[in-house]
Amino acid sequence: MKKLFVIAATALLSLSCTQQKTGYVDTEELLTEYNELKETKDMFSAKGDAINAELEPKIQAYQIKEDLFRKNGPSMARKEAEKQYAALNAEAQQLQQERQMKIGQLQTESQGAIDSLIKKVKDKVKSYGQAKGYDFIYGSNDAGSVLYGKDELNLTEEILAELNSEYDSEIED
Repeated sequence: MKKLFVIAATALLSLSCTQQKTGYVDTEELLTEYNELKETKDMFSAKGDAINAELEPKIQAYQIKEDLFRKNGPSMARKEAEKQYAALNAEAQQLQQERQMKIGQLQTESQGAIDSLIKKVKDKVKSYGQAKGYDFIYGSNDAGSVLYGKDELNLTEEILAELNSEYDSEIED
């Protein structure tokens, strides 16, 4: 009985002494250096610039009308001035609504794409951890979830390299 107790105690002691495998990633670096996410942000930035470029001629035409009204308005008959003023206000509101609608649609589309890529990064960290036998992988960021970690436990570069490699191979296909 004593031998059985000693064996059980030894087994429990050895199990409790096993260390868990942990690591961490710099989440900010992972997200800023991930090529697919950078390209997606660049694409939406270009789309925003295109929307502004598309609206620029309309805005300039409106500005010309407004400048003419300011110049000629005082010499107009009161009813004519009120009519043109109302037309200018309506045009300004229409331009503002058009811009807000287009930018709003772009922001919604952009946020959906970015959320999808963030999920992809999280899934990669999880699959990397499972494949490499990690018990925990922590995220390091400005909020301070990991205030210190040994450099050899930083998995950011390895995971980032895998993400970018997978993305590059998707592009080539």
